Amino acid sequence: MTTHLQHTVIHPPPHWGINPAFWLTLVLPVLLITTLFSAAEAGAAYDSRPSDTLALHQHEELEISLSDIHELFREYDRTDAPGCAVAIYQNGATLYRNGFGMANLDYQIPLSDSSAFYMASISKQVTAAAAGLLIVRGEIAPDDPVSDYLDNWPDWAEDVRVKHLFNHTSGLPDLYDIMEIAGISLSNVMDIDDYISVIKNGESLKHQPGNTYSYTNSGYTALAKIIENITNNDFSVFVDNEILQPLGMSATHFHDDRYRVIANRVISYAPVEERNDRTNHDEEGAGTTNDERLPAYRQTYLGNFQGVGPGGLYSTLRDWRHWEAFWSGNQNLPAENTGEFEALKQLMTERAVVNGDTLDYGMGLEIETWQGIRMEGHPGSFMGFRTDVRRFPEYGISIITLCNREDADPPEMNRSLARMILKEKFEAFLSPYGGIYHNNELDVKYELTVEQGALKLNRRLSPSGIMSEAERDIWEAGSWDIVFQRDRNNRITGFLVSTGRTREVEFRKQ
Repeated sequence: MTTHLQHTVIHPPPHWGINPAFWLTLVLPVLLITTLFSAAEAGAAYDSRPSDTLALHQHEELEISLSDIHELFREYDRTDAPGCAVAIYQNGATLYRNGFGMANLDYQIPLSDSSAFYMASISKQVTAAAAGLLIVRGEIAPDDPVSDYLDNWPDWAEDVRVKHLFNHTSGLPDLYDIMEIAGISLSNVMDIDDYISVIKNGESLKHQPGNTYSYTNSGYTALAKIIENITNNDFSVFVDNEILQPLGMSATHFHDDRYRVIANRVISYAPVEERNDRTNHDEEGAGTTNDERLPAYRQTYLGNFQGVGPGGLYSTLRDWRHWEAFWSGNQNLPAENTGEFEALKQLMTERAVVNGDTLDYGMGLEIETWQGIRMEGHPGSFMGFRTDVRRFPEYGISIITLCNREDADPPEMNRSLARMILKEKFEAFLSPYGGIYHNNELDVKYELTVEQGALKLNRRLSPSGIMSEAERDIWEAGSWDIVFQRDRNNRITGFLVSTGRTREVEFRKQ
């Protein structure tokens, strides 16, 4: 099984100030040779000609147009705004990686594959791996009460078990919500013991443990502290020694020391009102106002924050390749780690059953079937960073998008990328939904089409028309909820439309 790149070309950043002809004739050949020889190991891939395609191989070839990727991130591809970094991996090899926008506006540093992002809740899967490793080794029992591992655990949370912490069924109130209610700023200097104290002061559970899924950062903070108590080591040190180093992740760490220097650290931002007050100065010093409206940004990065467990991980696109290689089974591990890590992956992808329903969550991982294909991953959102990773194990494909701007939507970007990469696979699954649907009473017809790996509802008030799948045969189209109907032969016969004030208007497929 092989993976390769077609016609990869590296372009010099425009701010280098190098004559393009000189760069192309003298520097480019050296870089191309370096790229070709390093691609087998690191999968190096960068910006390419719009006409190029990226070839992916598994059982058959899949292709993606690089110009389509660039178009998706076009609005972020500028030198005066934060943006996003994106990578596509297959079987642990990097097929594509690129940065769009700036990592630091103060110093005009562009995003690259070495930019160190705050990973937000993507961190949970690494925390889950660390705690899961202790389960594999028999040092933690999932059914044990949390009080067996944490001193002075409150009586109101006595029924919380270790397993509940992993899959958000503990009922613990969210750590950061408690802090907000208490007027405790996220910029306060706090360590893991301080955060555990806040959780203990939560006063009551949201629900009985094990009965309901309710996302909470408190569970993963508690897991980090349990790891410290079991190993008699700092959480960050244990993760580094037992997870990151064996995987070769030298540029990744949990940041529990605000004084620690982070090479290539990315700063996060939020957009504010546009400004048009830029002034141009001529040689005489006279100022003239430029009417161009420019986006403005305020920094949202919290330099004092050092919470770890639910977040706190920093990594780069270049380093994250090793994590995806671990999941694809294509990582060269020390012999002593191989068996443990295989057991760990199986453990992390076991989905909990709550009141007879199987959760779309394992250990630090969302696990679902999306448009007919198994998808695993996790989004993240904190202090202006927006992150998301999605992997499709059947095809060995992983996609990660990391953004340092509050208004970005990496989960939707990754789904768009997935539709490009797995277009034919998705369209084969979606094809039965396509067709004309008619309501007799209203005498109205709607057409569903399958285009570019997506299902679209064509109607005047929804020009893009892309529908989103909630679960099998249940879709959303803007504010409309659409439930498809099937006959005894499993053929789609129509759908029911519900809106905020109207329920189950029936359309029959023609």
